[in-house]
Amino acid sequence: MPPLRQRKTGDTVAEDSSDPSENNQNGVSNGQQAHKTTTNPKPTLAPAPTPAPLLDTVCSFSAKTFTTDQGLKIIQWSSWAISYLTASSKHHKETLSPALRKLYNEVSFTRYVLRFYGLFQSLEGFRSGSWAGGSWDNPKIAKIAKYLMAGSMIFYYPLEHVAYAGWQLPTLSKFSRDNANKISALSCVFWSVYIIGDFWASCLKWKELKKQLNDLGRLLAVKKRDDDKTGMMEVEQEQHALAKRIRLVKLQVIRCLLFILPSVNWSLPNWATNPLLGELPLNGLMLAEAYTSVYQSLVGMRD
Repeated sequence: MPPLRQRKTGDTVAEDSSDPSENNQNGVSNGQQAHKTTTNPKPTLAPAPTPAPLLDTVCSFSAKTFTTDQGLKIIQWSSWAISYLTASSKHHKETLSPALRKLYNEVSFTRYVLRFYGLFQSLEGFRSGSWAGGSWDNPKIAKIAKYLMAGSMIFYYPLEHVAYAGWQLPTLSKFSRDNANKISALSCVFWSVYIIGDFWASCLKWKELKKQLNDLGRLLAVKKRDDDKTGMMEVEQEQHALAKRIRLVKLQVIRCLLFILPSVNWSLPNWATNPLLGELPLNGLMLAEAYTSVYQSLVGMRD
């Protein structure tokens, strides 16, 4: 069961119209008028909002379909884990455990719905090569991203939709559940191709970024020798940015390793009746990947 892949503080101005005083006021008479002169108060600025890093992070996280799916993965696989752990509990095996098992299944199918736009994203990635994640010295990275990753997803998403229709709309799709399971297995073959490509490209990126980091280290030594403080600061900033990119690539490699066995398991024709992996190792790997993916996204959001 594969995964997907401001506020502007307004200035508040108090308006005040100066009204003339009434005639014959304060004992003034015989055609004399007394006027009350007032001045407009200075505009009052609204206080700046109190920083809320946690709230800002959650809003940024939930604003994208990709990271929204990651949040749903946490709910899905955490629900499974708690359900699994409480299945043998005397107090929860008939209440909490089955309820969370049901939630786990419902969220799983909800994530299928989020993939309905995946085909168009894959076509765009294949057309533009954007899935490479920028420009790289090694031309293999762009080719892997285009042909293995985006190309495989062009087939994966439609097959997933057919399988979903077979499970959810059997009377309309005229697909039996067994046929839907086979279509899902075929889709996961393409998902496995994507994972292999992602792993390969990530390793090549890691190698290239590590070389760039070493080059910056040598450049920094030259700046220190020349006592070029401005140059040293610039190089150190580049090192910091590169170190962050390497960390993200390492996390992507870990995610691929966590994914590969489940993808092979779900690629087999009889995955539903005679799975390669048992429930605990299979879903345990998916649980670990879910938390790793969210951590990776949070690292990417940091400065």
